[in-house]
Amino acid sequence: MNRSLCVLFAIAALVLAGTGCYVPSPKVGKSMSSDSKVAVGDAESTKVSIAVGVGKLNVTGGAEGLLDARFEYNIPDWKPEVSYEVEKGLGRLTIEQPSSVVGATWPSNVRYEWNLRLSDKLPMDLDVEMGVGKLDLDTRGLNLRHLKVDAGVGEGRIDLSGTTSDLVADVEAGIGKLKLLLPSDVGVRVEAEGGIGHVRANGLTGNGDVWTNDAWGKSKVSVRVNVEGGIGEVEIEKVARETI
Repeated sequence: MNRSLCVLFAIAALVLAGTGCYVPSPKVGKSMSSDSKVAVGDAESTKVSIAVGVGKLNVTGGAEGLLDARFEYNIPDWKPEVSYEVEKGLGRLTIEQPSSVVGATWPSNVRYEWNLRLSDKLPMDLDVEMGVGKLDLDTRGLNLRHLKVDAGVGEGRIDLSGTTSDLVADVEAGIGKLKLLLPSDVGVRVEAEGGIGHVRANGLTGNGDVWTNDAWGKSKVSVRVNVEGGIGEVEIEKVARETI
């Protein structure tokens, strides 16, 4: 899927409308759930891609294998698609909304919630793409090397407060409110650019579009966060490890 799912869906809907194509509203049925478990296999590291067009996405660590997932939804055709392959020690896990969602009208009573647990053990690059909805990403315990998030439209919360190894995080702020929780005892540098509506930093020192905590330049581990674009509010807060 493209960088911004919400933009993609809007373009698709306009194109279909312009060509006279009718895209029926999906049929809403009874709420149902499905589980998905993915074993690590022969992977020594992983790249995980998660793409949700509309709904709620909750991501944490603690999976027994690579992935323990529960999906809640009331549109049968929107059952999430999960694929995994391992090549030369690199596992590639993809979790995404079906392509049939593109161009569809979203009913007001749609229920679509993903609860994903990922492995704490393997080194991981994580790419999260949110269209419209609510994002809650808790990386505590995950062995992240690189994080990329497109927050889309809605409310987002990204918890990096448990980071204990070097991490680079690239965040597209989107439209709405985004909250970043960062460690206080690990060096943190946040740079915001691209016309963000409003940035509020609690417990960090600001210098133009850059904010750092007291541990920046002193700790062996560093967290670099690049926040770009967005219309709305970005709140940055440091969290003491003992309160986690």
